[in-house]
Amino acid sequence: MRKRLIDKAFAVAMTGAMAFTATPVTANIFNVAHVVKAAEADQAEEWTYCYVGLTWAEYWAHEDVYNAGDASSSDVLDSKKESDKGGYDVVTRATAKHGLHRGSYQCMATIFTTDADGKTGPEYKVSHWSDDGKTIYLTDGSSVSWNKGKITDNGNTYTMSHYEVSGIKYVPVAVKTSQLNDLKAKYQVVENGGTLTGGYTEVNLSAYTATANVTANTNGLKTATENSDGSFSFSARKTGSESGLKDTAIKKVDSDKITVTVQPGAGSYGEFLRVDLNGDAYGDLGSNMQAVTWTYYGYDDTYSKPLATYGTKFAADNWMHKSMGIQLGLTESIRCQLPEDYDGTGYWKLTISALGYEDFSFNIQATGDKIANAKDATDKEKSDLQKLIDQANDMKADKDSYCDRQDKAWADLDTELGEAVDALKDEVIYSGTVKECTSHLTAAMKAVTKKNYETITTPASTSKDGSIVVKCSNCGDVKSTTTIAKIKSIALNKTSFTENGKVQKATVVAKDSANKTIAASNYTVSYSNSNSKKPGTYTATVKFNGKNYAGTKKLTYKINAKAPAKTTVKLSKAKKTSLKASWSKVANATSYEVQYGTSKSFKGAKTVKVSSKSSSKVLTKLKKNKKYYVRVRAVRTVKVDNKNTTLRASWSSAKNLKTKKK
Repeated sequence: MRKRLIDKAFAVAMTGAMAFTATPVTANIFNVAHVVKAAEADQAEEWTYCYVGLTWAEYWAHEDVYNAGDASSSDVLDSKKESDKGGYDVVTRATAKHGLHRGSYQCMATIFTTDADGKTGPEYKVSHWSDDGKTIYLTDGSSVSWNKGKITDNGNTYTMSHYEVSGIKYVPVAVKTSQLNDLKAKYQVVENGGTLTGGYTEVNLSAYTATANVTANTNGLKTATENSDGSFSFSARKTGSESGLKDTAIKKVDSDKITVTVQPGAGSYGEFLRVDLNGDAYGDLGSNMQAVTWTYYGYDDTYSKPLATYGTKFAADNWMHKSMGIQLGLTESIRCQLPEDYDGTGYWKLTISALGYEDFSFNIQATGDKIANAKDATDKEKSDLQKLIDQANDMKADKDSYCDRQDKAWADLDTELGEAVDALKDEVIYSGTVKECTSHLTAAMKAVTKKNYETITTPASTSKDGSIVVKCSNCGDVKSTTTIAKIKSIALNKTSFTENGKVQKATVVAKDSANKTIAASNYTVSYSNSNSKKPGTYTATVKFNGKNYAGTKKLTYKINAKAPAKTTVKLSKAKKTSLKASWSKVANATSYEVQYGTSKSFKGAKTVKVSSKSSSKVLTKLKKNKKYYVRVRAVRTVKVDNKNTTLRASWSSAKNLKTKKK
């Protein structure tokens, strides 16, 4: 890697005041600076408060950290095969696959390109990204299109060669008003009332837009001093009680919502010590994280005598993931050398400085197993990662089985898949790298939602059609819709029966509006009396089971009482004033009626009622020597629906017999 020294030449290259917004910069985008008069010993001096973009070396120069201000680079690669062993130099990355946009949250990030002929193309200073990741908004207010390492700018296409993360873009600074224009000529400056913006919204991380409002009490405020050669120096930051953002109170990290984990010594990203932050509060903290300081106390568990303090750089040491937390690391480098006879085990204090936040500090203990000793990946680790890669490729080949409108999730999968594939191509493959790739690729695969079709049935009723919809429970995609025609009629096959001594029940016939018979499996029928032999009115209750049809209906049918059978009659024992009538008994008869008279048509005949226990009757008070006509019928009186009903049989054939003269 080429030797790089970030100094005044780099600062001069970043000329012009600019607002970090998606709209073009105009003359009035910066509001009037916030000016405060501070009384000094001999004279009053006006101060302006603003945000300034500082390189890593400029930011750390007066922060009392190891090798503060050293911007030299190193040709030695770390275990990740990246050039992160320098001092506070520019962080360079050549990949477009992983997390490129995260450098725009709080850092100055620049994309370098080549044209179609491989020649040097334009440089693009990134402000922030669109939510879909397809548009880059630049610090000059313009925008370009982005697609997997390709930038389209005014019809021309360029390929990203690498990108650089050079420092922190929003450092609160106090500068003498008389020196403000000189500062603006050399640095990116956002004055009060100007817009701060950055990032890319994904899962727990959120893009932001805020209005600058730096005051003397803003937390992290540095003082800018113009040197005799026209360069600027920046003091150590000071603790303040205000956020530096308009209409926004300073935030405080809820430590109960942060989980701190000292990771096993894997060295996945070239670090020798790594601490992860997870929990509900990490997302906003990660989106606003600017700098992290590590203070080493060796074996002093009272944290009273620090041995060394180290500054860090985003992308080289610090990182955040959309769903897997904040990753904080220390890399053995020009900016971090442990004290002699110490190996990093012991006690550390970490402090995170974030835009709009109070500083967040916490303590950890690093045991020997937490200090990275880069190990080669085992064959099993490599084999397991390859299997995961194959599964991810199978997912892509079977994309139709997954929900639509998941461009972001698929893009993340492509990114993690590319990282995993590249990891297995390295000449030396480290265990920590493989484990990290496995973890990230697994998470990306889980984030892509597969279609899960369920059948949703809305039953039809007598008033409206129903439906059977096969629909994805995850994305709502409808595979098919079938209409269930509404219930047109529910009737009995027969509503009237005549008793026969056996159980008699009506059968239900249900039809839909298409005049199709509804299968009996869709409903149950219950009867008011399951032993329906006797005469009466019965109820059949039809209840649909609620699957394809819903509703209940009651239907009635009757079993009519059966009239008694016709009997036969015989006459005998005629006397002068009487004769005997006999007949055959009839089942179910409750009585008999005997009718007799001298007219063949039974005009003026008399009728007598006889008990069902009898089968004969002596007719008396007859006239002598007269021919009498006699007929008999059975009578049945029965209760039907709690009311007496009388039924009579047909008359028997008439018989006649003449009474005696004497």
